[in-house]
Parts: sequence; C-alpha cells; structure tokens
Amino acid sequence: MKSTQSTSGVESILGKLSGGIFLSIIIISMMIAGWIALEEGKGRFLDGFMGKLTTEQIEQAIKTVRTDPTPENMRHISTEIWGLSKLHNVSHYADSKLLEQGLYFTTMSSYNKGLMVVHVFFGSVCMLFGGLQFWPYFRKKYLKVHRLIGVLYIATVPIAVIASLLYLANTAPHHIYDHLVAWIGLWIFGVLSLIAITMAVFAIKKRKIYEHQAWMALSFSSLMVAPMLRWDWAILAAIFPHIDQQTLNLVTMGLMLPESLLIGYGLILINRQYVRPMAQRKPNPIAIRGSEIYVRALPILYALAIVSGIISFTYYIIGQGFSSFDFARHLVPAAFIAQESNVLSSHPIAKTTFIISTIVALPLALYLFRNLLIRPSTTTPFQQHHLANLIAILTIIAGSSAFYLGWNIGLMPQNVLFSGGTMYVVNGALLIFFGIFFLTANRRKHWAYMKESLVFLMCLLPFPTLYCLTIGIISFLPLPIEYILAGQGFVIPIGFSTALLFLAFFHVIYGQTTREHN
Repeated sequence: MKSTQSTSGVESILGKLSGGIFLSIIIISMMIAGWIALEEGKGRFLDGFMGKLTTEQIEQAIKTVRTDPTPENMRHISTEIWGLSKLHNVSHYADSKLLEQGLYFTTMSSYNKGLMVVHVFFGSVCMLFGGLQFWPYFRKKYLKVHRLIGVLYIATVPIAVIASLLYLANTAPHHIYDHLVAWIGLWIFGVLSLIAITMAVFAIKKRKIYEHQAWMALSFSSLMVAPMLRWDWAILAAIFPHIDQQTLNLVTMGLMLPESLLIGYGLILINRQYVRPMAQRKPNPIAIRGSEIYVRALPILYALAIVSGIISFTYYIIGQGFSSFDFARHLVPAAFIAQESNVLSSHPIAKTTFIISTIVALPLALYLFRNLLIRPSTTTPFQQHHLANLIAILTIIAGSSAFYLGWNIGLMPQNVLFSGGTMYVVNGALLIFFGIFFLTANRRKHWAYMKESLVFLMCLLPFPTLYCLTIGIISFLPLPIEYILAGQGFVIPIGFSTALLFLAFFHVIYGQTTREHN
C-alpha cells in the first residue's frame, strides 16, 4: 500500500514538473512572439499605413540585405525576420520569399493595411498575457489579476480575429506567404477561436468553470497558429540548415492543425493536475445527447470504418500509393510519387502491418467506446480490459509502422518531395502517444481517461483514408497551376488528414474527464 502511494506521489511530482516546463515554454514563447508582433506592427504595418514606409524603401532594403546579409540590414525590413535570423542565419531568410511578402504589404489598400494594424496590435495583447491564464499558481495567487486579464482577453480577441478574417476575405490566397493551405487554416482557426471564446463566456456565466477553462484553452491554442508557425520555422531551420525556407514552410503546414490542438489539450491536462477529481458530477446534457447519437449512429460508423479500410487497402496493398492513381499525377510531384512507390514496395512488412493494424483497430475502438459509454465503469468485464490492451497495441504498431514509412519516404525536406514523409511521421507519432496514453489509462482503470484517449485514437486511425479522399476531391477542383506548383494540392490533404481531431477536442470539453475536474 505504501509502495503504491509512493509511486503515485512520484508520478504526481513528475507530472507537475513536466507540466510546469511545458507551460513555461508556452508562456515565454508567446510573450516573445507578442513583443515581436508589437515591434512588427509598429515598423511594418503602422508605418506603412501612415505612409512612412514606401515600396521603394522596401525594395532598396531587400537589395541591400541580399547583397550584404547581416542582422542589422535585415532589421530594416522586418523585426520578425530579424529575430528568426538571430536564431539561424540571415542568408537562409534573405533568399526566401518572406522578403517579397513585406514588399506586398506596402502595395496593399489602406483598408487592408488598417485591418493588419488592428489585428497585430490587439493580437499582441492576447499573446503577451493569454498564457498566464493557464498558470494554476498565478490564477490562485492573483485571482483579481486573472479576472482582469480575462476581461481584457475576451475584449481583444474578437477584434483581432474579426480584423484578420476581414483581411482574409479581401486577400487572394496566393498573396499570403503560406498560400492556400494557410488561408484555409486561418479561416478555420479564426472562426473556431470566436466560437470558443463565446462558449467560454456562456460557460463562466453558468459557473461551469471546467468547461470555461477548456473552451479558453481551445481559443488560446487557435490564436497560437500564426506564432507557432514562426517558431516551427526556427526549429526546422536548425534541424535542416541546408533546406530552403520555402520547403521548410510546407513542413510546418503539416504540423499546424495537430500542433495547435495538442497545445490546447496540454494546457487542459496541466490544470487538471491541480484539482481533485469529483466522479459524482452529473454529465452535461450535450454529452448525454452526444452519447445517444453515437450509439444510434454506430452501424453507420461501422460501415464508414469498412469503407475506410477498403480505401486504405486499395491504396497501399493492391496499389503502390499514388503511382496507381491517375488523379494524383497533376497534384503530387512526380518525384514524391516515385519515392513513395519505391518505399512501399521495398518495405512490404511495414506497409502491410500499418494497414492491417489500422483496419482492425478502428472498428474495435468504435465497439469499445460504445461499451464505455453505456456500461458503468464498476461492471466493466474482464474481457473488455484485454480488448482495450489489444486496441492499444494495434494503434502503437500502426503508429510505429507509419513513422517508419514516413522516415523512409523522406522526412528530410526537398524541393521535389515537399517533405512527403511528414504526414506519416506526425500521425504515426500521435498514434504512438495516444496508444500509450490509452494503455496506461486502461491498466489504471481510469475510465474517463480511457474514453478521452480512445476518442483521439478513433479520430487518428482513419488518417490514410482522409488523406486519399482529400486529394481525390481536390483533383476535381479547378486549382490554379501556380497553386499546384507551390505544393498546395499535396499539402492541403496532409492538413486534412488530422481534421477529425477537432471532434476529439469537443469530447475533451464536454467529456467525463473535464467534468470531474472542477
């Protein structure tokens, strides 16, 4: 008994320590991003709006920095790029199209310039102080300050987001540095942040603090998309110093959606450690209704799982990836098609293991989740425990196989491959993480965390199908040739391969685990 308590105490300390490190990184990185955004807003956007910064000045500054790439010369163009250059080297960014983006800003209409000024300055406030709201010690020690920052956050977020959405509505995707995939992503996360902040206000008015905190985490993580892209550039430039910025940017697009949502989930997990679970708390009516809908829709979900399995089997086992499908040839680089086909044919065991494990795990996960919803945790049968272990092992195997295939396809970014292995590596790593999470929750008989991690697994397992279907849909759209050449026909499906994670996050908000931690 003492040994169990000792182990539990050590785990609690380690959990709080790792959570503190994670939270510190988020708070500090967002404060730095907020400060840089303020400087950028003053130098690049406000001066441009006031007519103090002309196209000719930027053209001359670009010419100077490309002739003599030094941090001092780069600072005349952009504080943001100057900061990135300090972490890596100036030439990496001097040779990229990031500089031309600054040139475009000087040619925008006054309306768009004004929107960017509003967005940057109000968004900076959110970045500077938003992270403090999720620091349990700060919230407990300085409750009045916490509430004041909360009011400021709720007042500034809608202004910053609406300004950005109006800018997006008035700007063609190719005028955004990250192109069409970022244009779509910014719309999704912008609207989501508005919904989240609205729901957070409603929740706190009803004194549903647990839901309020989860919605605020979703709102903050949605706002972190743009700052995290910059940090991703810096990290990837350090890992792949010889790869150009344009190609590295395509890699960040594959990370954007899962990265943002997982940061939000991490903030929720950290704050759960500081409150005592209350298992007797009644479910939210939305959660009850959602459970009823799930049970009724289960036959349809089984059918979709079968269809998903057929698509994956056809793509990977019968065919050899995109080389077997004509619709992908004008969207996906020929070099990537050849590389993927070569890897799939050269590693038949990894390929077969990956597909079989995902095909088997998904319907089993759907079945187990139904049992966890409709049966009390105290009467969970012994066989169900073994079924949970089997699902966890299958997902870990699927994730490991996907990671291995992605690594061999090419995690190392290249112009002709657009970092094709990124999707497999990212989704594989997520399957491994949540598979271990689910396995641990099952061994500890923590039913709420079992359900939560199982939902994440169910949303991740169909990623090969979502990837294939999205490319198939895009092939019917009149995508401009310049978008295809920029890799958008390939990168957009990578982003949508993790789109179901939004559903997982909604379960986090209304699910049993959040409800128990008030």
